Amino acid sequence: MIAFVRNWLGRTLTRKFTLLLAGFLALQTLQLGVGIFGVLHIGEEGAAINEAGRQRYRTVMLGTLARGAMAAGAWSAEQRALYSATLTDYERYFTSFSARLARSRTRAQATPIIEEARAYWEDELKPLLADFDPARYEASRPVLRRYEALAPIQVARLDRVVTLIEKDAVEDARALALFQVILLGLTLLLGLVGVWLARRQVGQPLRRFIEATEEIAAGAYDRRVTIASRDELGELGENFNRMAGAVEARTSQLSALNQVAIAITSSSSLKDTLNEIMRRGMLLTGAQAACIAFYDQETNRFKEWVTQGLSEHFVKNMSFRPGGLADEAFTTTTTTTTTTAVGTYILSNDQPQTKHKLSKLTHDEGIRCFICLPLTSHANRLGVIYFYRTDRDSFTPAEIELLTTFARLAAEAIENRRLHEHLAGEARTDALTGLYNRREFDARLADEHQRARRYAKPFAVLMIDIDHFKRVNDDYGHPAGDAVLKALAGIFKKQFRDVDIIARYGGEEFTVILPEISGGAAKPVAERVRRAVAATPFQLPDGREIGITVSIGVSCFPNCADNPRQVLESADQALYVAKEAGRNRVLLYRETLKARIEQDPGCIVALLNESLDNVRPIVTAVSAKGVFFRKHTDLVEQAALQLAQSLRLSADDTKALKLASRLHDIGMAAVPDAILNKTAKLTEEEWAQVRRHSAIAADWLEQVPALKHLAPLVRHHHERFDGSGYPDGLKGEDTPYLARVLATADAYGSMTSDLGHKGMKPEEAMAELRAGAGTQFDPEIVAALLRAIESGAE
Repeated sequence: MIAFVRNWLGRTLTRKFTLLLAGFLALQTLQLGVGIFGVLHIGEEGAAINEAGRQRYRTVMLGTLARGAMAAGAWSAEQRALYSATLTDYERYFTSFSARLARSRTRAQATPIIEEARAYWEDELKPLLADFDPARYEASRPVLRRYEALAPIQVARLDRVVTLIEKDAVEDARALALFQVILLGLTLLLGLVGVWLARRQVGQPLRRFIEATEEIAAGAYDRRVTIASRDELGELGENFNRMAGAVEARTSQLSALNQVAIAITSSSSLKDTLNEIMRRGMLLTGAQAACIAFYDQETNRFKEWVTQGLSEHFVKNMSFRPGGLADEAFTTTTTTTTTTAVGTYILSNDQPQTKHKLSKLTHDEGIRCFICLPLTSHANRLGVIYFYRTDRDSFTPAEIELLTTFARLAAEAIENRRLHEHLAGEARTDALTGLYNRREFDARLADEHQRARRYAKPFAVLMIDIDHFKRVNDDYGHPAGDAVLKALAGIFKKQFRDVDIIARYGGEEFTVILPEISGGAAKPVAERVRRAVAATPFQLPDGREIGITVSIGVSCFPNCADNPRQVLESADQALYVAKEAGRNRVLLYRETLKARIEQDPGCIVALLNESLDNVRPIVTAVSAKGVFFRKHTDLVEQAALQLAQSLRLSADDTKALKLASRLHDIGMAAVPDAILNKTAKLTEEEWAQVRRHSAIAADWLEQVPALKHLAPLVRHHHERFDGSGYPDGLKGEDTPYLARVLATADAYGSMTSDLGHKGMKPEEAMAELRAGAGTQFDPEIVAALLRAIESGAE
């Protein structure tokens, strides 16, 4: 029934509600017409009732007027006029009443009564009134009496007519009321139908749309609405479902692209990224092969490419000619009916309307179509990406749209990976030479140490320093120094193996790791490199050529050291000794005097007894234990000589002070390198080992007759003027005079050298000396050193 009503009302909401409105208006018009008709009809019947009542009144009134005239003995003018008018109205009533009865349901019943009343009037009452004359009292009296006797009979007949008319009026009113009730019921029914339609056909579908929209907004993209009608809301539902389907499809695509983005951006290298891009693109569209070709901005050509799913023959014969299809992919921006170049892609197949037909090479490969899309990032041409199909000769519009988005995503991924690798390369390499930097070298050294230990393999480390490099910068300028560094890096790349790790360690220093090479085998390699450098003329930016030499220290694992830091320090110490020995030479750490002393610190006594010419090699070996010692000895000797001159010391005292300033720290040979090179705060136990160095040095000198006189100077050069020094806590003049002089020179040398920290400026060190005069230092000696420094500054 509901379906029938729905179908009868029409397929559109407009028709449904138009028909309902038309029905409602028709019922209201009918109800209004019936009401008007009822009012008029009831009015007519009421008028008939009123007229019948007047007729009864006239019947009585005529007798009354006659009796009045008879009592007066004559008709007055007024009475006569009223009497005549009443007679006229009485006569006219029967004619007009018959006309009224013609539209009444009581006509059949009332007509005989009216005709009887008319006849009764004509036959009985009217003749009596015609014979009545008030002037003839006696003759008119019986006439009047007769009239008054017959008049009630006439009134009774008229009452019967009124009763019939009244009954008819009541029935008509009841019928009209019933009809109005029916019309009102129909109107209410139409109103209910309208409410039902509004609720069922509009409200509920709209509510379903709202609920579906909310669910889709919450992520339920598979939500659809039920279509219950074929009207506008039904069409809206169909469109809504199509829209939801499109949203779901687009969301699926975006989800797939998101997964693709995650996959290709999480690749560990550019190669992996490219392979993942091609693989994911093939999965998205069902393509069977792919290719990425890179565009070279300098030559404006495609120079390198990678592929997946293509045969070796196809890849070997691929070419990208200038102005060809790949170039066109960057510039095509229109769509026509005669070409398949659309926007930012080129489609190639053998369809008649296709501009780019397949080549013989693609036919031989079994390819039926391919698409070429540009890879651009920030308006830069990166290259193009191809997808090949062997199963059909075209890509669908949806696949093309997806691949267009995918190509943009792939371009960004390639650009980001390139940038990442470029930044990673910059983080690992030196910008000037292109060699590894210090941080990367330290990491590679740690890795090589782990590998060497795991497989019980040796490795060697070379520490290379350019001899007198400061002169190059001073004499020719820093651009010349940069040119020398770059040229030297080029020599190293040619002289060392591909597996060797070459780094610019800082300034003019270079380091090299030689995997699986022992120290003995590494020294000839270093010697070959030294000779190659010495034999190479270095061209400066101004065209001039200069010669350069290098000094090389060689260390190895495990023979020279047990850990990466010690291997590097050993190479550095060997380099230091090589430079101190005259430069332009190679020195293996285990061949150095330091290595011998490290094995047996007591050998220093034998070496000094053997020859005092060994003083310098011994001092060099001890200074190699810590970088901060290397300039310290020279600075202390310089300050000691300044003091000797300022204090006017004798030649013997000056000679003794100079020699003591060189030998004052040889006791450090008994202190482990790890303590001397420790950057953190020393423990009390470690400090105790350091404090023993002066006493140890004095004990060694006591065993050398030629140097025995220096033992007190060296032993007490760390005593303080206030008695708080070491090793014996001597106070004031109890400390030997030359020891006090050496203590002041040693303090100034320590302050101005990089002794584990950046050295002070001379004026800062002088302020410290003044502050320590009388507590740490002899005031007179401090004053003499300050005079010497100030006069030297002037």
